[in-house]
Amino acid sequence: MKHKKLLIAGITVFTVIVFLATFIVIWLWGDDYPDFEDFTKSVAVPGLEDDAVPQGITNYTGEYIAENENGEQVKATQEYMIFSAYMKDGASRLYVTGRTTGYVGYVTLENEDGSEYTGHAGGVATSCRQGDRYGTLWVVSDGTVYCAKTDYNSGYTNIADELIARAAMKDGENVIRFTASFKANNKASFCYFYDDGTPSITDDRLYVGEFYLDGYDEYQTDHKITNRFGNEQHALVYEYNCSNETSNVYGLQKISSSSVADENKVPRVQNIYSLPEKIQGFARITGVSTGGGKLVLSQSYALSNSSLLYYNWEDIYTSSNRKTYATLTGKNFAYEGVETKSGVQYTESTLNVYFTDNNLLQREYSVPSMSEGLCANGDRVYVLFESGCYKYRLFVRQSLTEIFCFTPRKK
Repeated sequence: MKHKKLLIAGITVFTVIVFLATFIVIWLWGDDYPDFEDFTKSVAVPGLEDDAVPQGITNYTGEYIAENENGEQVKATQEYMIFSAYMKDGASRLYVTGRTTGYVGYVTLENEDGSEYTGHAGGVATSCRQGDRYGTLWVVSDGTVYCAKTDYNSGYTNIADELIARAAMKDGENVIRFTASFKANNKASFCYFYDDGTPSITDDRLYVGEFYLDGYDEYQTDHKITNRFGNEQHALVYEYNCSNETSNVYGLQKISSSSVADENKVPRVQNIYSLPEKIQGFARITGVSTGGGKLVLSQSYALSNSSLLYYNWEDIYTSSNRKTYATLTGKNFAYEGVETKSGVQYTESTLNVYFTDNNLLQREYSVPSMSEGLCANGDRVYVLFESGCYKYRLFVRQSLTEIFCFTPRKK
């Protein structure tokens, strides 16, 4: 009887071990990503060795010192990739990598009062252009848009040039302090700067959006909208027009109403876009080689496969695909903390909401888990994954330590 019990126990243990081993093999190697064949590796994600958890990405074309064929030092240009990341301990960071020269370094972030910024740093974007003195850097998270502009007497052309320079400095000098902030009126999980390709920055846009996930209290929003297809959505993206006024601390066009005091004139929302759930990144591109405007959304949560959702912008931004915010919600759009001169909550009644959902979807790319922020160069979209950080790399099917790029298209 004793031997029989030992045999049964041994078989049970062996069965459990086989089951766990089979599960691990299937989990780690039992999936493939045929859509991922369209993607190519770009630069390595910096900061992973520092325990940084990458969240957002943006790009900027700036100068660096190169050596010509005669051995002379000359100025050249390259695309810089800027990554936002939160840390297990200490201030959140922005990492900088040059596409030609490689890793530059990082800056730590400070609030306006000089205290450490330790927020999620879910998104980063910049309107800076090489040689332009009027650009702004934005970092978003936790319902707030944080803004940074350079001191124009400092010798730096703009805040992106200052960021790149400070990222290469020693500890204590590699710091960027936010110079302004405003309430986003949503959870501000990600952001994206859209350059329309014209010289005027006032035709460019900043998009600030939020993440929603049903069933989790921490991922709930205050919005519930039923779109024209009858589908309920809870996440919104706000569109802002950019500004090149040196006195504009936000780098965005502000409320113009005479009923609001100057000190309360925060950036004005121009349009609203309703999104599916689990959106981590947003990229509106011009489609240089493919024609027409495009929109790509990064959709992910936890260890499941991510999706990159591809739409034609023209299908979304059309009068037949919109309703006013007041019509959809039964109330005017209210700016958090903004009052009129008479002390009444300031609202707007004419803001339009445009819808994105599967009815307009051109293609869904299935890619590895944990896709995060997006940025673009022409019609190429860069995708940042957080699966390469130490926090998650033991649990994911693919631990991706580079950003990947692709040109969105129909099959």
